[in-house]
Amino acid sequence: MKHARLRIHHEPGTLHPMHAFEMEHDRIDRAELLHWNTVLDETNTFVFRVRGDPAPFRAKLDARDVTVSYSLSPVSDGVFYCCVRDRVTASDEGYIEAFARGTLVVIPPIRFNPDGTTDLALVGTPADLDAAVDGLPEGLRATVRSVGPYRRRVGSPGGRLTDRQREAVAAAVACGYYDSPREGSVADVAATLDVAPGTAAEHLRKAEATVMRAAVGRRRA
Repeated sequence: MKHARLRIHHEPGTLHPMHAFEMEHDRIDRAELLHWNTVLDETNTFVFRVRGDPAPFRAKLDARDVTVSYSLSPVSDGVFYCCVRDRVTASDEGYIEAFARGTLVVIPPIRFNPDGTTDLALVGTPADLDAAVDGLPEGLRATVRSVGPYRRRVGSPGGRLTDRQREAVAAAVACGYYDSPREGSVADVAATLDVAPGTAAEHLRKAEATVMRAAVGRRRA
């Protein structure tokens, strides 16, 4: 089994309406899809993590014809969670058909970037990964950001990170901070989080310390 990180690029007119809304609204900073469940009555249920103001997000959900129901969590540290049930659209079906094949499993979260790209990770056989990249709907193309063996362990130490630390690490991964050679910088992470570089560096340092202590089985006294 292989693990691949992809960045999906959208031609004009192919961006999901909610992603376009998040990009354009100055009170919504970033959103990522954490969980989803496609059921048998032609609906999808999603859980999103959103940094920003829930008021315009709620108004957008109310205005959409495909929204069946939704619930928003209280805001904590500028972040809220949204569970929404939608009727399946043609755009949804295109994504489902591209990635729901053979051995493929999509590993959450799926990140919706401010530049209109989408980052996601897949696990599957090399043949199925290649088929997914080649079989994207018209108007979409994928950049393979990394590929390698899948070695993730059960009980990942990432579950011990705070929301803010997780967001910093997600931004670092998305901008290429952990790539080799390194493509992104702490300044890029800070710009994504809208914080000072020193604050971004502190979030990353604490997250890395948590993960490294867990990796070697140590706990702070």
